[in-house]
Formats: sequence, structure tokens, C-alpha cells
Amino acid sequence: PAAGGASESAALGMLDQQEERLERLPQLAAPYEPDTVDLAANAEQRAAWLAALERSTHELVALAERGALLLLDSPSSSPDDAGTAAAAAEVAKMRGFASLYARHLQRLGAQPLAYGALTVRGLLALREQCLRQVGLGDVFGAVKRRENEKAMEAFREVLSASDALAGRERVLALLKNVLAGNMFDWGASQLREALADGSLDLAAARARINYGPPRLNNPEVFAERVTERPYGRVVVFVDNSGADIVLGVLPLARHLVLAGAVVVLAANSQPALNDVTETELRRVVDRAAALDAPLADALARARLLVCATGSAGPCVDLRRLDPHLVALARDADLVVLVGMARAIVSNFNARFACDSLRVAVFKNKMAAEAAGVAAFDSLCLFVPAGAAAADGASRAGEP
Repeated sequence: PAAGGASESAALGMLDQQEERLERLPQLAAPYEPDTVDLAANAEQRAAWLAALERSTHELVALAERGALLLLDSPSSSPDDAGTAAAAAEVAKMRGFASLYARHLQRLGAQPLAYGALTVRGLLALREQCLRQVGLGDVFGAVKRRENEKAMEAFREVLSASDALAGRERVLALLKNVLAGNMFDWGASQLREALADGSLDLAAARARINYGPPRLNNPEVFAERVTERPYGRVVVFVDNSGADIVLGVLPLARHLVLAGAVVVLAANSQPALNDVTETELRRVVDRAAALDAPLADALARARLLVCATGSAGPCVDLRRLDPHLVALARDADLVVLVGMARAIVSNFNARFACDSLRVAVFKNKMAAEAAGVAAFDSLCLFVPAGAAAADGASRAGEP
């Protein structure tokens, strides 16, 4: 049995489970396959992902053991015996989770089709299921609150810097901020220590990104399109808490609203890593609106909306969305996918009946190698309605 009395077999065959009635994004073109790489068919990628996820799990346990995750809502510095005992119990659950998840990963290494289709999306979803199975919910909850507060301190400064620019230059600056914000990802092993010790800021994040290659980056094309002919309704699938949502996505959404669009921010229904959830995003947007009159006006006039995706993992299957989001997206003429899980690991090759924009950073070796790029290369790819992804992008699933 797993920690907390959970049965290990309870997670078997549950790599992609959702109980709610979910619907397809109206703009999604057929054929559609959400996963970029079939790990069952690609032995090299399979071995690399399984090893990386097991290693990452042990790194998370180490963070919990030294108090970096703040698993309890109460302050970690509380000296009382009850607080210490409760913290120790949460760390024990983390160890139980690591053991449970490692057993699944090892089984899948030996029997890739043991639970059905084997994809990165499924493995990431399985990790969240194992966390819940041992009695752990939002293990990054305290981290997300702390990083949201820290990012809010720089919010006005970031807005002022972009507002000082005009036209295409402003859009390009906003897109660079989305890319830099996407570096604040606790799921990326190479960034985790910098996030834990607080040494990563927006400027440092920008400096680590390689802005290329050209076949996967055409921000100038998007900047020209949105400047010359603004959008009417935009759906943005958001990613991380902290600098990602506050200093990257929100300023871009604000610009689109000011240009005349209704913007729908679509966030996870349940926690996954440090991804912002719909409930958290509502608080973030309210806080940002208190600091910025245009955002406050957009909220008051329902031109900036927040909605749940229906997802419980880092990736998103665009055939399986919350019906309310599908209704809000009905007339959208732009779909934006933010982050590695939503724009690279899944939906890299998706086609849409409307314009689309993918903005992310290749933050691990496996995803970068699958796309034929280097770690920390950028993805800022605008694709017009009805078109396939760029020629190079369509090869991203190849080994």
C-alpha cells in the first residue's frame, strides 16, 4: 500500500481521467492529436522522460525536506511541537508519493503500454493523481501565493515600461515578457534551485532565453497583425503562477483588451505543479485590477474574463474542455497557448480555424531534442487561421 493508506493499484490505467462532461474547442481543426510524442513508439524519448520525471520527483522531496515547498499553510517557522509534527507528516506523504510514482514509472519503463497510450501528458497527469492518492493536494500552494505577491510588486513597473512603447514595439516587448515569465516554472529541473532561492527575476530570465530558431519564432508577424487589425475575442490558455501570469500574460491581455478585444483567460480547474488555477487566477486578476485602472474597467465591463479549462494536469486536451469555456470561446478569432506543457508537449501540431499563437520556452532536453532545438530556445509562433504550423514546427514530434 502507498502512504496514507492509498492502494497503488487505484492509479493504474488512469493516465488521463476526467469525470466531468467536457467539450471540444470550437476552433480546433481535424485531425487532432494532443500529444506531440508517442512515448510507446519512441524508446529514446521514453527512457529520457521516465528518468527525468523520477529524478525530478526526488528533487521535489528534497525541497520538501528542507522546507522550500511550505507544504502546510501555517508558517514553517512555527516552533510548536504540533506544527513540527504536522510538517513531518506532510514530508512523509511526499516520500510516499515519490515511492508510488517511481513504481509506476518503472513499470512503464518495462511495459510501455501497461496503462494504455503512453505520453508525456499522461505521465504528468499520473503524477498529480499520485499526489492526491497519498493525501497531498496543492503542494505548491504556498509557493504560488508567495510568488504572486512578489510579482505584484513589479506589476506597475512592467506596465509603465510597455506603455512607454507604441505599436509593434510594444507588442514585441510584451511577448518577450511572456517568454521571460514562462521561465518561472517549478516543473523545470534546471530552474528549480534558482526559483527556490529567489535568485531568478524577470531580467535574469530574459538573459537565459535563446530567442530562436527562426522557424519557430515569428513575433514580428503577430505584432504586425495585431497592430493593424485588432482581434475581437481572444482565448488564452495560461500556465504558471507568479511572474508568468502577473508580469507576462496579464500585460499582454491588457494590451489586447485596450485594442478592442474581449480576452478570456483559461486556467486549470485543479492544481498541477505551480500552474495557476482558475480560483487563484480570479484573485490575481482582482489584485492587478486594484493597481491598474484599464484592467479594472475591463473587469467591470466583462471584457476580461476568467474561466476554468476542466483540466487537472499541466497539459491540455482541446477536445476535453469545460463547457462554460467552450461557450465563451465560440466566437474567438485568436487562440493563445502559453507554456511548454500546453504549447510544446501538447498541441504543438494542433491546427485551428482561427489565428493561433504559441508562446513558450523549451525548458528541458527531451522537448528540445524532439523539436530539433536547444534547451532554452524560445517558441513564439503565430499561425494564421486555417494554416498548418510552420514547416519546422510540424516536425516537432520526430525523434
